[in-house]
Amino acid sequence: MELRHLQAFVAVAEELNFRRAAVRLHMSQPPLSQQIKRLEHEVGVALLRRTTRQVALTAAGEAFLREARKTLQSAEAAPRLARQAAAGEIGVVRLGFSGQTSYRVMLLIVRKFRERYPNVRFDILSPLYGGELVDQINQHEVDAGLLRLPVPTEGLCVRELEQHPLAAALPEDHRLARVQQLGLDDLRSESFISYPTNRGSVVNQLVQAACLRHGYSPDFVQEAPDTHTILSLVGAGSGVSLVPSTAAHLKVPGVVLVPVHDAPPIPLALVWRADDPNPALAGLIGLLDEVAAEL
Repeated sequence: MELRHLQAFVAVAEELNFRRAAVRLHMSQPPLSQQIKRLEHEVGVALLRRTTRQVALTAAGEAFLREARKTLQSAEAAPRLARQAAAGEIGVVRLGFSGQTSYRVMLLIVRKFRERYPNVRFDILSPLYGGELVDQINQHEVDAGLLRLPVPTEGLCVRELEQHPLAAALPEDHRLARVQQLGLDDLRSESFISYPTNRGSVVNQLVQAACLRHGYSPDFVQEAPDTHTILSLVGAGSGVSLVPSTAAHLKVPGVVLVPVHDAPPIPLALVWRADDPNPALAGLIGLLDEVAAEL
């Protein structure tokens, strides 16, 4: 079924006059009549009732007109949509992020992207640990991930956006809760609450390595799935923890965050596959200079 036959039928159906329809289509009347006959033969039913005085739609013609209009509208829109998709102006970007302590950066990225590309759908995945997120990027389940470094980066592009110092999360009645800052040696005898040790938490790895450089291994007595739960357990007196300083926005009652002067900062970066062809992702990457500048 050819689009020109649909265009011919729609013109006749709307004009209900072959002469006016032929003028509208810039063609003569006999070829127009032949096109309508071929279309009716292909459909298998009469679409028009013709008399010497008038042309009218049959019930089948009325139903066919609705669908013919939709088909022509879709055909007209298809090249435009293809050009928009190629330019990254429509489509989908799937963004994963590493948890509650990266909310501020994640929200800034989403806001800037929506301002620039309002017709691209931005899917935000549930928080994942860095190792899990890298796996999903490599498996093409996520287009980009906002996560903490270091992570395995073979085949990936990495753009560091910000560095977050580590802070000690202490119960408000802890002996160190009122100091301006502390060192890792001050926490040597403490019981630690950690992120899960088997899910690729970069923070866990950095905390372990930093404490070992000071001659001890942290005593992890309990695990919690996210920063908010860790802080809640700290507030309940279950132990202390080392968390990114951006956890301060969670404002958990009974918990004090104290800067740790000799702990390494934790980089936060956007990571994506080097060979990802998604044009909408390219639009996101193009905004990273603005994001970094605002941070």
